[in-house]
Amino acid sequence: MKPRKLLEQAAARLDLPSEAAGLPKLEINGFSRLSVEQHRGVLEYTGEAVTVALADGRVRITGCRLSITVMNRSFLTLTGELRGIELIPEGCP
Repeated sequence: MKPRKLLEQAAARLDLPSEAAGLPKLEINGFSRLSVEQHRGVLEYTGEAVTVALADGRVRITGCRLSITVMNRSFLTLTGELRGIELIPEGCP
């Protein structure tokens, strides 16, 4: 079993938040704000699409007037008109 899976299972059994195990957390507020905790960097950044690297894949956000308003080593907030959110597991093209 992969170490990441073990961490996920341990967090679930101990009733710990997933971010305590180093897993990414995405929070959507309405249609205009998305926060990502435990990210691994920005792979694509335009006003219409943003792709963010995660530990086991990436997330691609599409919309209009997208802008990263807050970003540090492990947290970012994206604002704009959110139209789509795609989770892409590691190993997928």
